[in-house]
Amino acid sequence: MKESDLSIHCRVELSDPGWQVDSKALIAVVGRIAHCAQPEIISILGVRHAVAVSCYFIPGSQMRKLNRKHRGSDSITDMLSFPLGYAAPGTGWMLGDIVICMDAVESKAIARGNELEDQLVFSLVHSVLHLVGFDHIEDRDRSLMEHREEEIFAEIAQGHRPGVVRRSV
Repeated sequence: MKESDLSIHCRVELSDPGWQVDSKALIAVVGRIAHCAQPEIISILGVRHAVAVSCYFIPGSQMRKLNRKHRGSDSITDMLSFPLGYAAPGTGWMLGDIVICMDAVESKAIARGNELEDQLVFSLVHSVLHLVGFDHIEDRDRSLMEHREEEIFAEIAQGHRPGVVRRSV
């Protein structure tokens, strides 16, 4: 399958009143990440020509509940990935859901000395890699995932990214 043959569908939902999201810009970034991860995507049994990802922006209180429920950690994290892996008529292969807490993304960016947009993109790359089967529990897997994250981020960073998020006024 050629890159042009892969169609990416991305749905965005915002329930965090503290942030504004440019859905078109986010969809473009997720599409670029997915095209960079195309070798991993097309290796998934069942993927044909289209894949779908949903991105949900939620406040920290909701993220803490999800993180506690699904990972057993009573803390706020920047993103959680929920691989789905099934075919959906009219949409293609459902890679999964990415749940995003922008307050945590912002805190991580500040702590690491990164720009907010760069941190968001890097975290999205990390999340998409989880959706296509990468993990970082074992050292070897962590090394493979980190290497792939850096490759994709470097490719994405070469292009211009319009502002995806900003704080609500």
